[in-house]
Amino acid sequence: APATKKSHKGRKSAAIALAVVGVAGLSLASAAQLTINNSSLGAGTSVVASCEGAGTISVAYTNVYSAASGVYNTSAVQLSGIAAACNGLKYQVQVQGTGGAALGAEATGTLPASGTTATVTLAVAQPAASILGVSVVIYN
Repeated sequence: APATKKSHKGRKSAAIALAVVGVAGLSLASAAQLTINNSSLGAGTSVVASCEGAGTISVAYTNVYSAASGVYNTSAVQLSGIAAACNGLKYQVQVQGTGGAALGAEATGTLPASGTTATVTLAVAQPAASILGVSVVIYN
């Protein structure tokens, strides 16, 4: 009796279709469970009221000369002009280089309970010439 060759194309097509439906269902289920509101941040966007109001927080840097490398390194970021409504809230500060790439680890902490300034120490000093920007997030 001649050997019969079974086609696996039907099974393969069914498996691919099932995988696509499963992924689509998972995506819909995940999206349905995502809640974004003013007190949380997640994979989405939401308008969050600013404690700073119409004011502006200014940023300056503490630079220290390194004789070993012959360059100035930034060891801290000073925030000034902080509104009283922001006092005691948490912060995240990330210095950035070319293309917005993060330089070193993000610095986190809590703003002072009073005053208009805060000094944020970087875990590892970064070459001052490499710092092209900074991101500051203040939240509760």
